[in-house]
Amino acid sequence: MFMDWELSSRHLLCGFAPIIVLLAVYFIFLHLKERRRTFGHIAISCVFCFYLTGILTMTGIWYTSAFDPRIVYIPFVDMIRGPVDTILNVVLFIPLGIFLPLLYKKFDKMGKIALAGFLISASVEVVQMFGCGATDINDLITNTVGACLGFCIYKMLCRIIPESYLEKIQVDGSQCIYELVIFWLCTLLMMITIQPQIYHALFTAGGEIQTWN
Repeated sequence: MFMDWELSSRHLLCGFAPIIVLLAVYFIFLHLKERRRTFGHIAISCVFCFYLTGILTMTGIWYTSAFDPRIVYIPFVDMIRGPVDTILNVVLFIPLGIFLPLLYKKFDKMGKIALAGFLISASVEVVQMFGCGATDINDLITNTVGACLGFCIYKMLCRIIPESYLEKIQVDGSQCIYELVIFWLCTLLMMITIQPQIYHALFTAGGEIQTWN
C-alpha cells in the first residue's frame, strides 16, 4: 500500500524526528562505554534509519487500528495482475541489500541478506494485520528479491570503493545483529506509537489537515 508523496513526506518526517533523537542517545551511550563508532558508521546509520522509516511510511505502518487481518496466500497471481506494485515492492527493498553489508561485515553472504530481507518484510506484514493493509505473500517474495538485488549492486560497487573506506564504516561481530535489531525495533515502535502523536500535533486539528501560513 503506497500513499501520495505529500502525505508520505509528512509522516516520514514526523516518524524520523524521534528516531534521530534515539540514535543520538544510542551513539552517545556507546561512546561513554568506549565502544565508539566512526563518523562514517554513524552517518550511514542515520541514513539507514531514515530509509527504514521510509519503508514503514510507504507501507502505511503509521496507521494501525483493530486486528483485522486480510491475508493473501496465493503467490505470483497478484504479481502478474499488478506489475507496477510488484516492481515497486522490489525497488523498496533494494537499498536494504546495500545498507546491510555496507554497515555490517557479518552480512557478507546472499543467504544472510535474503534472511534479513525476509524477516523485516515479514514483520511489516504482521503489523499490517492491524488494519493498515493486506498481509501478502507476494510482498514477502518481492521484498526478499529486492534485498538480494541490492546485495548484487553492493558487490559491484565494492569493485570501485576502496576497502579502506569500507573498513571505516563497517562493524563486526555480534554487535552487527543487536544493532540492526535495535534500529529496526525502535523505528517500528516509534512509527506505531510516537509518530501518530507528532503528526496529529503538527498537521491536524479536529481531524482536518492544517496548512502553514
